[in-house]
Amino acid sequence: MPAQTQRGALITLFAVVGCLWFGLHAIEYVAARYAPLSAIFSMPEGYGLAALLAMVPAWASGAIGATVWIGLLGSVLLLLRDRAAVIVLAVAFLAALVSLVWGVMALSDGMGTLGGVDVVQFTGAQVAVAFGCWLYARLSKQVGTL
Repeated sequence: MPAQTQRGALITLFAVVGCLWFGLHAIEYVAARYAPLSAIFSMPEGYGLAALLAMVPAWASGAIGATVWIGLLGSVLLLLRDRAAVIVLAVAFLAALVSLVWGVMALSDGMGTLGGVDVVQFTGAQVAVAFGCWLYARLSKQVGTL
């Protein structure tokens, strides 16, 4: 398999993983923010963002929402092989870092788990996925496959 084809397959893999990750969190976010929709998307107890988002400060909630929605947009742009994915995913990564700062602050205040969600694990996973997608998009743009 030629190197160009392998890089294209990897872009698609990273884009699909990003779309699935951020897409599932987007569904969860909508269900958490809009109570009538949570009846449609029933989730097991302790899973979901409703209790978490009810307890976080507005700036952290905004960072979590921005990470999810901007990350989803960036992943779709990566799937479409649009060079704007690099900038969009960089913004998603920065928003994820802001939410991680809140996660560490919450942990230091003794709120390691909110609504059944481990805040540092949740925000850390958001950072890791956003960083991975951004880094791969950046590298793909540098080698010319994006």
